Order: sequence, then C-alpha cells, then structure tokens
Amino acid sequence: METNTMFLQDADILLHLSYQPRHILDAVISVDESAKLSSTTVHRDSSLGRLDTLPLEVLHESLAYLDLQSLRYLSRVSLRGKAVVESLKEYGKIARVAAYTFKILTQAKILDLHSISTLCVALCSNRCLSCGEYGAFLILLSAERCCFACLIDNQSLWMISLPLARHSFDLTKEQVKALPVMWSIPGRYGDVFHQRSMAFSTVKAAKELALMVHRLPNISATTYLSTLPANLFEWYRQAPLDLLSQDPLTTTDEAIRPFDKFSGMGAMPFPSLVSGSTEAEHGLWCRGCEVTYHDSAIEKMDNSTLSELIPVGYHVDHIDRFLFRMKYRAWSKADFLQHAKHCYSATKVISQERTGSP
Repeated sequence: METNTMFLQDADILLHLSYQPRHILDAVISVDESAKLSSTTVHRDSSLGRLDTLPLEVLHESLAYLDLQSLRYLSRVSLRGKAVVESLKEYGKIARVAAYTFKILTQAKILDLHSISTLCVALCSNRCLSCGEYGAFLILLSAERCCFACLIDNQSLWMISLPLARHSFDLTKEQVKALPVMWSIPGRYGDVFHQRSMAFSTVKAAKELALMVHRLPNISATTYLSTLPANLFEWYRQAPLDLLSQDPLTTTDEAIRPFDKFSGMGAMPFPSLVSGSTEAEHGLWCRGCEVTYHDSAIEKMDNSTLSELIPVGYHVDHIDRFLFRMKYRAWSKADFLQHAKHCYSATKVISQERTGSP
C-alpha cells in the first residue's frame, strides 16, 4: 500500500499521524510540562540599589550572561530584583514553554552551570548537535540539543561516572575535577529504576579532557576495572567529537556497542521555538513508521518503493533494522508534513484513525 497524503489537510495529518511515544519520553529525565513560574508585581519602595541607576536595556544585556543560580539570588534581593529578572526576554521564553528547566537543573545541582542566554539559544534552535536532524532533547551538561537515536548510538553523549572516566581515560582524581559534573535524578528510565543519585559527566567531556592533558592514553597502559568489559573502555575512547559521518539510523554497530547503564539520565525533553513564532514545538513522531515496521510491510514492497524509503547504498540485510530505528526519529512540524508525503503507511494509519477501525 503506497502512501498518498497529498490530498489530506495538514490538520488531519498532524492529528492522526503524529504522536509522542511514551516509551521514548520515559527513557529520559521526566519533566512536568504543566509547571509554571510565578510573576511579581513591583512595589514603589522596592529597589536594586546601585543597579537601579542603569538603564533597563543595559541591565537586561548584562543579566543575560548570568547563570540561573545568580539570577535566583538577584531575584531574592527584593521584589524589584525579581521583577527585573522576570522581565528578561530570555527568562520569559524559557519560563513560558519550559518552566520545568529550573527545577530539573536544581535537582541536577547545575543551576550555576549555564547562562540564561545559553539556554535560550538552545530553545531557539531545533537541530541535534550530533546528526543535524530534529533534536527533541537537551543534554543538561552542555545545554545542546540531541535526537533520541544519537542519545542511544553516539557514545560521546553518554553519561559516565567519575571513577569510570578516570579509568577509561587515564585521568587523575585532580584532573577529573575539571570536568563538568551533574548529579543524576533518581527515577525510572525506560525499564530501569535508579534509586541513588550519582555524580556524572559526559564521555565527550572526559575524552576532550584526556586529549588536552596527555592526548589519548594507550589502551594497554590503562588499568581496567575488573567488573567491566574491556570493550567498554575502547568504545568510550572511540567517541566522535564532531558531527556523525552518517545518519544514526543507518549505523550497524549494535553487535559491538556495550550496554549503556546510565542511558537517558543526562537528557530531558526540551521544546523548540522556531524563528518568528510564539508556538513551541516538542517534536512529532510518526505512527506510520511504527506501523510500517510492525506490519512487516517491507515484505510487500517492490524495489521502487524500497529505493524511495531506504538510503542509497544501505545493505539489504539491515533494512529491517533501519525501519525499526525510523520509529526513533522526531520531526519539526514543517518537516513532519513533508515526511508524511513519503511515509509508506501514512494513508493507512490516517484512514484507520479517522474511522476508528483497528
């Protein structure tokens, strides 16, 4: 069954074909999207002292470079201070569409790590730092966006405990102190429940530090932890520091990829504000791609259909895996509407959703 969505309204496509899969969103830090921040009414006798002598635009420009912890301190000085912080356009954007950010960064003990302008830059972008596709998640330690496929496949985005960072990259306890560190938030991540909070950094940060202090250590010179497989250390060392050279959906290294025991613990869902719009996007996943995989639709496709769906040069033995991983991909609203024109099962899904048939 070939897709034919060209005569459908955008509203029908978005309503019936798009969704947000719980098994993906539950695999990262849980957030309360209903969270709101209170606003303040300024009293006449409220003051910021000498800062009141600065023009408001100058004050705003300066405050945008402060981290959230500093802004919190300023907001507690007086009602005037709280009102000035709340009037920052960067603060306002995040407070309006991702107010939970403040709570999550507080729980992770990194409220002082990023400036409000850095977080706003991430909010106003929508691309994964690793592959360039839509990034529905935020890496807490770097304040950069990523997609779910890269979060799973790109080990540079994986979280790593500080002892493991030391052993993997031959770093001393003193050198490890230079790494950006967050504390994990206890809870369920996918099928795994983590009860204890731990100090983490990222594999990318650990590798960059190792390259800076002594280049990459010789594998044979490192003392492995006896409880961990040696290939885990090699996997960490091979972490890419630049954009991936291929679409993460087309990688075929699952046979050598170690288990990521801290999967999802350093990322949270994060909306995007496209330029010129006040409407936040949270990423759209495709029900059609889900159906294409589960219906084993590949067995019914002719070569022409396959060639439109599968990347050029992709080995036929891995096509089933590619369709499975297509379920991971999120899209912006505009990109999703374009994707729907080519999704093999789009028409089938929309028809079933509209009629209520199974």
